[in-house]
Amino acid sequence: MEDIKNSDREGLAARVNALRVAEQSLKAKAPEAVQAIRRISRSLRISDGAFRNPEISSMAAILEEVPEAELEASLHQLLPRLRGLTANLKARHLSVLVVEDEPMASQILQHRLAAINRTIFTAHSLAQAEQILGENEINLVLLDLQLPDGDGRELLLKMRERPATASIPIIVLSGKEGNQVQTECFALGADAFFMKPFDPVTISTVVASKLQRAADVTKRSSQDSLTGLPNRTAFTNAFSRAALLALRAKEPLAVAIFDVDRFKSVNDIYGHAMGDRVLRRLGTVVSKSLRATDLLARWGGEEFAVFFPNTDLHNARLALNKALVTFREEKFTTKDGKSFQVTFSAGIAEVKEGMTVEQAIAEADRFLYLAKASGRDNVLTEADKISSIKKSILLVEDEDLTASVIKHYLTREGFKVIHVKDGNAALEAAKESISLITLDVKIPGIDGFELLQRFRGIPSLHLVPIVMLTSVGKQEDIVKGFQLGADDYILKPFSPRELLARVHRLLQKQ
Repeated sequence: MEDIKNSDREGLAARVNALRVAEQSLKAKAPEAVQAIRRISRSLRISDGAFRNPEISSMAAILEEVPEAELEASLHQLLPRLRGLTANLKARHLSVLVVEDEPMASQILQHRLAAINRTIFTAHSLAQAEQILGENEINLVLLDLQLPDGDGRELLLKMRERPATASIPIIVLSGKEGNQVQTECFALGADAFFMKPFDPVTISTVVASKLQRAADVTKRSSQDSLTGLPNRTAFTNAFSRAALLALRAKEPLAVAIFDVDRFKSVNDIYGHAMGDRVLRRLGTVVSKSLRATDLLARWGGEEFAVFFPNTDLHNARLALNKALVTFREEKFTTKDGKSFQVTFSAGIAEVKEGMTVEQAIAEADRFLYLAKASGRDNVLTEADKISSIKKSILLVEDEDLTASVIKHYLTREGFKVIHVKDGNAALEAAKESISLITLDVKIPGIDGFELLQRFRGIPSLHLVPIVMLTSVGKQEDIVKGFQLGADDYILKPFSPRELLARVHRLLQKQ
């Protein structure tokens, strides 16, 4: 059966649970039961487009239209089939944490909440709950307030204070009577509140409903709309958990960043729609070369990131090389019948103890840069013995102090810097092999914008990245620069580190 989204499956489960409760009300001749069944069935039918199962739609239509005298018999016949469909629909596993120290209540909740797409974690104390939350991706928490080592409201408050757990639905269970406890829990961020003893069927329905809404929110906030992959935020959150687990288990963790070679040319020649198609296909190809435990995400632009739990550099490289071989053979065809092929380059680094996701990606990015510099269509790691290839940067800047600082940092990074102070000298220097140009807007002789335009008229400089340096910052000047062919601009005064980061990024995109 075709896979569906987590939110769709949980939504179906919630409606089936509601129909079961309504069935009992119908048997008891409750006046609201008939209309309740009709409304739930209508909701089920309207949502069928998400379930992608015509059988669900037809059963819901029967319950909507069957005569009232036959409703009970029809519901009795169709409910088992709906429950069977719920159990068989596939979706990514969701995790529910039950924080409850009473063995009977804990067992009832585990039994009632069990489903094919759910993992149920149990904690009997605040300390156990904290550990499970730190080591696993939890999608919903059921929280008892009276625990051996403290008050559950303390955990509720902590979860709402932490960015990683702030949006997790929390259902509070309490044996304490009175409005004060309930209103306090809602004020602290609880999503639902149940007094003990609770009705397991109602709790099961609420859990399914909350998981449905949480999955919808999570998808909107953590999924890249173009590729369907996790986005940068989702990758960052998952990386933190993976790094912690790798440290505790003393296992290796590798991280990689890769992007399409000469992607700017793909967009310029074939259009952005084709560029989007290339990115989607790259995500699909690489995904098929990874294990279920690896996480691939779109980092931004044409860049993708992936981490490999319990994997050394050699095996991480094998996985990406496998994807590269496949992607290299992919053919993209335009509407007019033209076809082209593209490749990607990647850098892989080992995640050291204490590294943040930004530090790990920056380390992998160094080897991505080397992969680009060594000819692209390659995957490199720190285990590869390769010398950085010197690239020439033309620095057009008449302020000696600014030029001196820029030259110092670029030279230290291994670049050959050709410094000139005016437009005529810049045009002469551009006859050499140039990898990138930094151009001040205000220079003697030829105006910076005119020089930019003339650079773009030289065939050998057509694809060379050009960074505009300006102290003006007027919107119209910035727009004019981009219209004339600039790839980026930096306002003075600027951080040398910022300049270096942009230089590396533009050189990788060539």
